[in-house]
Amino acid sequence: MFSQKNKRAWRNPWVIGLIAIVLAGVLINMRMLWNMVHHPTRILDEHYTVKDHNRYDAKWLQQQAERSTLGWHAKLTSPSQARNDAEALPQTLRFIISTSPADFVLELKDKDGKPVEAASIKVEVQWPGDPSFDFKGEFTASAAGRYVSSLNFPRAGNWDVLIHATVDGRDFDMEQKMFVAIAKP
Repeated sequence: MFSQKNKRAWRNPWVIGLIAIVLAGVLINMRMLWNMVHHPTRILDEHYTVKDHNRYDAKWLQQQAERSTLGWHAKLTSPSQARNDAEALPQTLRFIISTSPADFVLELKDKDGKPVEAASIKVEVQWPGDPSFDFKGEFTASAAGRYVSSLNFPRAGNWDVLIHATVDGRDFDMEQKMFVAIAKP
């Protein structure tokens, strides 16, 4: 008979299984919460987080307005860029790099299509999961409106690249996500 005083009910395999499932769910949720606190997801701009969104939103809008008034166009290419599948959707196309160090070419033009000269171009490369892999670099001018750089990625995977160009106090920012597929020797 089942009653509240019957101690054999706790030995029932169904009760033990149900307790194990509930306990496993609690432990998994605690592990996910611990990972979220100790390994936060990073975004390109360290200040643009959900908590500080309203404080930095005006700055972001100002940058977008200045970018549209500049009318500059930037094109980032690399000889080690893998070709994407011809049938892939445009929103799924990714910038895939097959070697490291990888050479990059940045073509920068103004709104009239003329090359932008004498730009100071800095690049910040971020590994989204761990800031210890982040590094910085620079582009150097090779021709009018054409800048080159060689970036050495320490590991394969997804990277966030922020390119910041400055000419006569005017700023132009460009973001590029890329996947680095370094072949093992």
